[in-house]
Amino acid sequence: MKTVIIDNSLCTLPIEENMDPELISRYIRALADTGVKYVELDFRTVMKMPELPDCVDYIFRLGDPMFAELTQAFDFKYVVVTISDLKNPLNVGNTPVIMEFPALRGVSRQLLRLAQGQISGPISLVRLRGNFDYMTSEEAKAYVWRAKNTVTVPIDICPMNGKKTALDTALKFSNAAVDSLTMCMGRSKNYASLEDFLFTLTLIFSSAPEELSIPALCKAEAYHKIVFGGKTEDCISEIMRLVDYDISHLINTDSGSRVKMHISLKDKMMLKHSYITALQKFVEEEDIPEDIAAEIFDAIDHYDISLYDQFFIQDEKNKILN
Repeated sequence: MKTVIIDNSLCTLPIEENMDPELISRYIRALADTGVKYVELDFRTVMKMPELPDCVDYIFRLGDPMFAELTQAFDFKYVVVTISDLKNPLNVGNTPVIMEFPALRGVSRQLLRLAQGQISGPISLVRLRGNFDYMTSEEAKAYVWRAKNTVTVPIDICPMNGKKTALDTALKFSNAAVDSLTMCMGRSKNYASLEDFLFTLTLIFSSAPEELSIPALCKAEAYHKIVFGGKTEDCISEIMRLVDYDISHLINTDSGSRVKMHISLKDKMMLKHSYITALQKFVEEEDIPEDIAAEIFDAIDHYDISLYDQFFIQDEKNKILN
């Protein structure tokens, strides 16, 4: 896959109070194993971490110009700067800058020159962040082509979900070979979910890139639940539950045809087995709180494979996997 994946969960979701920095580090390593190349952090996360694992490169989201000096105290690959950060000249040393523009307004060469005049570091990537209208694959390719012909630096797309198009936008721009995509691990109401993205590529389009790993994603999901807390169903469990039901009534808005998953019963069993194996290995090898380990073991011990077989194979209804 030509498109690089950036995860922004550590600068958009609230971290559990008094969270052990080592658990955050393990979450980051799991993201790296999944195929994430850059992890975006903010001031809150940086202050919790005495040391950042070197398995990925880091992007620091400025948030406020008062935190600009942190870019010289840590070895960040990029610092994210928005238009609102440029009311006064900004000193980020020589740290390369991701200049973030609203997707609605887009970017121009003149605007980029004005922004560069206010920042000490070189603008090395342009991010377009916001709610995108629904577009066809051809329109997404044209959008990327125009953006790349407007600026001479790589383009990052950060689709938001205000119009319920974030996942579709991420898939379309990935297919259009945009330089990078910024998504959020976990169930976020604002951003495209990394889990939704990878599982959709795998189950619907049958085109999961070899750089991305579902077993590693399952491990990252387990750490995500620890680091960010929450009592709701985790994103992968929700996806697995939805896969268990007949979705043949769904319509592909691009083609107008009914959705058909490119997955056989054997593939589905392997997917389920991969998830359970990943959880077992996670619990056995990782130092996690006892109550959480007990909860995971209980879920694994009570997983009823015969009930699963009965639901998919013996049910009189024509399920999607029959």
